[in-house]
This record gives sequence, C-alpha cells and structure tokens, in this order.
Amino acid sequence: MMQSPIISDEGGRLVNSMEQVEFKDGVVSTSVNFTDAPDGTEETARSGGQAATESNDQQMAPNITSLNLEFIARPMLPLKVTQTVHKGFSFSLMTYNCLAQSLIRRSLFPTSGRALKWTKRSMVLLKEFKHYNADVLCLQEIDYTQYYSFWMNRLSNLGYGSRFHRMDNKSHGVAIFWKKDLFIWMDQMLINFDNEDSGEIEPRKTTNNVGMILALGFSDKVKQSFPGTVKSGIIVGTSHLFWHPFGTYERTRQCYVILNKMKEFIHRVHLSQNEHHTDLTKWYPFFCGDFNSQPFDAPYLSITSKPVLYSGRAKTVIECSAAYKFPDLGAGARGANEDGGTVGEDRPVDPVPESFQPTAEVSSLVQKMEKLHNSLDMRAISLYAVAYKHVHPDNAGLDNERGEPEISNWAYTWRGLLDYIMYITPWQASNNVEVDSLESFEKLSHITVQEMLRMPPAKEMSSHGQPHDGEYPSDHLAMMCKLEVEM
Repeated sequence: MMQSPIISDEGGRLVNSMEQVEFKDGVVSTSVNFTDAPDGTEETARSGGQAATESNDQQMAPNITSLNLEFIARPMLPLKVTQTVHKGFSFSLMTYNCLAQSLIRRSLFPTSGRALKWTKRSMVLLKEFKHYNADVLCLQEIDYTQYYSFWMNRLSNLGYGSRFHRMDNKSHGVAIFWKKDLFIWMDQMLINFDNEDSGEIEPRKTTNNVGMILALGFSDKVKQSFPGTVKSGIIVGTSHLFWHPFGTYERTRQCYVILNKMKEFIHRVHLSQNEHHTDLTKWYPFFCGDFNSQPFDAPYLSITSKPVLYSGRAKTVIECSAAYKFPDLGAGARGANEDGGTVGEDRPVDPVPESFQPTAEVSSLVQKMEKLHNSLDMRAISLYAVAYKHVHPDNAGLDNERGEPEISNWAYTWRGLLDYIMYITPWQASNNVEVDSLESFEKLSHITVQEMLRMPPAKEMSSHGQPHDGEYPSDHLAMMCKLEVEM
C-alpha cells in the first residue's frame, strides 16, 4: 500500500487517494479509494479478475462509484539471439500516444463508454506506467492542464523528471519523462515544425505540430558503475506529426525536419557537453513518437530507406497529397484543429487512391522532396523493424515489407501502425534501402536490443475501438524496448 499525492479529478475537484496494486499471472488488478472529497462523499473504486464488467454498486450504495481499472498487460519478449555477457548499461525506452482528453469526442469513440472519463482513464494510464516501469517515456497528446495538474506530480513521485512542450495555446503537446536516478537533464531543443527550414519546400499549412529533443546525461550512480567510461548519455526526442489524411506531403517534410534538427542538436551537445570534442559517439541518439505514417508510406520510407525513391503506393499517395489544397483556415481556426478538421466539398475524398495522374507541378514537388531527403546525411533505424521478427515472427511484416508489427493504433474508424522507436545515425550516401539486420545494427550502434514489448496483431484485438474497459486506456498502444548501450 502506498500513499498517493493530491490529484485533480475530471470535475476539477481535489481529492486524496489511496492505491493498492496487485500483479498476478499477468493480470493487473487495482483498488483506488478516493477520500476526503470536498462534497463529503466517499468514492471507492474496485476491480479484479479477468472480466471487464462493471459492478452495480450504485444500487447498493448511492455514494459509491465503482470503476474497472484493469488493462491488458503485455509481456516484454527477450531476444534469444543476444544471450551474451552484459557489460553495458541497460535501460528501457517507451513511446506512447496517450490520447489527449481535450481531443475526445463521443462521436469519434462511440464504443468506449465510461473508459473515456478522465477520472478513470488517468488511473489506468498511471497503472500502465507503473507496471511497465520504463526508464524513459516519450509521450504524445499530453494535455497541457493534465501535465501540470496530474502527470508531472504523479510521475515525479515515481522518481521521474520531465519536460513538456506545446505550440502557443494548443490544448496538448509532447512530454518526456526520465528516471532521475539514471539520467540528468543537460540540454534541450524545441521544434516548431511550421517555422523550421526545409530547403525549397515550404510548409503546406499551419499545423501547430511540435517536437522536443533532450540530452539526458548519465547520472553519477550510472557512471560509478562504469568507471573510466567515455560515454556521456542519451539524446532522445519525440513528436506527434500532422494528423490530416491528406497530410502525407507535409508529414514527409516534417520527417526531414526531425532528422535535420537531430543532426544539429547532436553536434551542439557534443560541443557544449564534451569540451568541443568532435567524436559523435559519446551520446546515443533516439527519436520516438506518433508519425501518423505507416511503414509503406513516404514519411517513414524517406528516413529509414535511403536513398529514397518513391514508387508504387508511396508515390501515388504523396502525389495525391502534394496536389491537395488545404482550406485557408488559419492557425487556431476550428476546422484546423485535431478534432476532425475540414476537407471541403470540392476536394478529393480518398487520400489513398488506386491511381493518380499528377500534374507537372506536383511531380516536381515530389521530386524535390526526394532530393531534399537524399541531401541530408542522416537516417533513422526503426528498432521494431530490426528486432521484432526475432521475438514475435508471427506479427512482423504481416502487412508491410519492413518487419514492423501490424498495429499500434486501434481506433473506432482506423487501425494500423503509426508509432515508432528510432535510432538516429549518420548516413554516408550508401545503399541503406533495406532494413538493417540485427547484427549490423548492433555493430553500427554499439547497442544490444535485449527485450521488446509485445504488440498484438489485429486478429487478437476486439472489434470495438479503444479505449475500452479492461483493455487499453488510449486508442494507441505503448511500444517499448529494453536496450543495453556499450559503456
């Protein structure tokens, strides 16, 4: 039993809570007792067992509210091919789109019911974080109000430090949390995609999308375990890219910005933190997040398959996207927000057409995008693409040629893979079109992939969308890797 700090419930009231968590046979059961509510009522939430049903405590005691706080706890899958003597530093890295409460509309989640309530959903999310116990969390769709009233304090009590970034008055943003006994914040770079340079290619519209990159140095505790190490820490970034169905061209531009800003920040950190040392291997760089892109689309391929040459579906979709004219809504206009947007009656309704005949202007735009990405001497390596086939081959490359799992998003209207954990590395203009083998990745990066969080294939998911009682508290699923870095 642990005493919890004061939290804010959905109605803005302050309540004290007591929590008891039990993990048994892969099932997560939680009891949460809310006491000392200002209105004098005592609220008690209980859950347990496999069932996702809610008890009818209201009929028995009108002042008692019962919440089912179970979730599907997935295992970490060990890589059998890396059974070596571990001499490096191991840590776990998670990416998770937590579904901003400010974006929830009942019409978008018609099957989610009470699972959408912040009072309940926040506690299930918290239980997930406690259960997986990641050392670094890269989170997207974190509400500004909930970060300061809930997440910052609750995760601080679990030993995490954090940083948050959003664009102006946008209701949500991105956050990175880290275990303070393992890492120390050293530096950061904030990305506002609408303002970032991308050569000849200008932003397609105001998106208000942001990113954030942190330099997290190894703590004294870690350094003492590896006397004489020349390694300094990790660089980790996160973002949530443009959501619009016709936004492939802009997302591809944003992916260029990510690699370019990572390159800039990596050099800056080495100069400022390592006495102008030019050895760029002292920091291990990662970028995680919701790319709103699948493994067969141009944004993903432009950074992971270099030199990139768009063909097939990827070419058709990015050409269609480049031809699309966004409504002139302006920043902050209702139709420009992430709660649905407006496409306009005179615009195409299919962002993934079977075929598309581009104009000369559109073809030129797409060729410029290829050239832009191929001019940048950086690339990304998806850790799930590299390693997941070694732990769960039945769900590696089911609907893609990159070895990625089938899904990370299971909403009511759309399902697929949108989230990634990337390792960022220089690119020497060599042929890196295909996915790196696990062996070549570990040799290149000096990182051993030890474990990966299991991702369910579509056939294991319920027909209804997420969030849902007893299943998942967001429409996305967390992804996580346990890594050992050479010291």
